[in-house]
Amino acid sequence: MQKIFLTFVVIFAISFSACERAKQVITPDSVSTDPGATVKIGVIQPSGFATGFNKGAKLAGSQINSTGGLLGRQVEFVVMDNQEMRPRPSAEESIRIAKTLIEVENVVAILGPIFSTNSVQVGPVVTQLGYPLITGSSGTNVTATGKFVFIVASPVSAHGASMARFALDTAELGAKSAATLRQDQDVHSSDLTLAFEENFRELGGSLVASETYQQGDRTFDAQLTRIKDLAPDILLIAGFNPEVPLIAAHARNIGITATFLGSAGWDEPQKLFNILEDNAPLEDSYLPRNFSTETPETIPFVTAYQAAYMELPTDQSARGYDAMSLLALAIKNAGTLEPDMVRVALTNITDYQGATTISHFDENRHPIRGLTLHTIRNGQIERYKVVQP
Repeated sequence: MQKIFLTFVVIFAISFSACERAKQVITPDSVSTDPGATVKIGVIQPSGFATGFNKGAKLAGSQINSTGGLLGRQVEFVVMDNQEMRPRPSAEESIRIAKTLIEVENVVAILGPIFSTNSVQVGPVVTQLGYPLITGSSGTNVTATGKFVFIVASPVSAHGASMARFALDTAELGAKSAATLRQDQDVHSSDLTLAFEENFRELGGSLVASETYQQGDRTFDAQLTRIKDLAPDILLIAGFNPEVPLIAAHARNIGITATFLGSAGWDEPQKLFNILEDNAPLEDSYLPRNFSTETPETIPFVTAYQAAYMELPTDQSARGYDAMSLLALAIKNAGTLEPDMVRVALTNITDYQGATTISHFDENRHPIRGLTLHTIRNGQIERYKVVQP
């Protein structure tokens, strides 16, 4: 009888311990009492592009930690490089990193990737595993890859539509014809170009050429010669550095006089203005940005970023900051780290003010916000005007 009683006690103790462990895994505590516990956030950041994204996220994290952290825990970042020695970030490496961050590092959410081409590959992975992903990319179809995927920048479809209206506006560029040149097999460039072309035609403009180039190209003779012969008023160049300034210089050298319109892919000033010996070909170009250092509401962010890094923030710096700040707000509102509840809390955020202003997320988990057009003057990117997408 005594043996039976002791056996029952042992079985009960083991079962109770196992149940407690399961409870800790399945239902995260709303507030931690463990002073060593942290909230782990994954970041997918290419080492050679838009490094301000990670800096912005870490600035937000440090501010959160200085005011008590999240649910009584300090924020801890796990940053992984999806580029390494490659010319561009790798989609395959982005997938591997996402799985590692969730399954090995036990992060509660992921910030990044930067490139839409990578984000559309990572989206199905995080959705299958059930963890929020707030990307630094702006491809229109990025969020279509799963309900756990969010973007903090205006989708490039809004960029393209706004740029088309701006080009045709008789009070602005007053264009009648346009040509496009985009990087082939890149989601961001393709989405932007498609939206621009569709809206330009629908609003009465004439699209005279639609050309592509390959990542890594250094000569663009065939495409630009065809465009020159058609003499468009506008040339949309949808791509990244270093190709963008090389295209602009070549276009001017062969006599193309069209006004250049750009994409968010241009927005790395240190690269954009350090490829050519003379940046005159880029003068009077226009590009869309989600963020401007020249508006009053951004002053607190700009001041804090400069104090932390001794440099001005970029559009991607603002995206990283907003991604982390929005995630933190969702976790606080949810009162838990449970991923699906955090996802729901993200969809319900309204009237957010951080590095930028977001009214709310629409049904596609795209942010509703204004868009700022910038122009290049005297070798600097300057704010031009705010437009509504």
